[in-house]
Amino acid sequence: MTETSEHDRRQPAPAVAAAARVTLVPGTALLLVRHGESVANAERRFTRDEHEPLTEQGVAQARRTALRLAESCSAVALYSSPYRRAHHTALEIGSRLRLEPRIDQRLYEQGFGELTGRPYGDYFGRHAHVAGAGRWRLAAPGGESLEQVAGRVGPAIAEIACRPPGQAVVVVSHGGVMAALRLWAHGDFESAPVPTENAGGYRLVVGSGGAWFGPPEPLF
Repeated sequence: MTETSEHDRRQPAPAVAAAARVTLVPGTALLLVRHGESVANAERRFTRDEHEPLTEQGVAQARRTALRLAESCSAVALYSSPYRRAHHTALEIGSRLRLEPRIDQRLYEQGFGELTGRPYGDYFGRHAHVAGAGRWRLAAPGGESLEQVAGRVGPAIAEIACRPPGQAVVVVSHGGVMAALRLWAHGDFESAPVPTENAGGYRLVVGSGGAWFGPPEPLF
């Protein structure tokens, strides 16, 4: 794993700057959901490709989250990563909310480069000494850092929040994407990334000033 340069850290990604120019409407709520358990999650390794499926437990998790969303919100739109595990989760949610998932190609998982398909220990074992903000800037050769993921998915989320404005929208994606967005909304890249459990999530709400209001709220 490598770390991005000090110069890169000082310069805001162009995509993040573009997202800042989007006008957000107060009352808009994005309900961000991570996909259910995948085969790679169960095997404690990084995913090999976009075709990794959900496990039986992952399908059950997705269905439970779908039911809870149907009981607790009135979402008007549903977006998904193009990856199989996220899209399957979105389909389960959509069946309860009576919404058809819309694919946004920018919501794919963090690229892991040379770690693709490797055990989690190949990352966490080698970089256990890296904590807090340092985690944002680590990237495997050929992969992405979480900071780079935020620059990619932040503008997508800002655009989704504008269509339709002032409503609740569900977005299904991945662990890396969820970690990046949790702090991207408030421009905080100094705190340690926070993981989201499978089929769990949180809310990003637009406040009266047209900016994301407060820290992310629990989904349920």
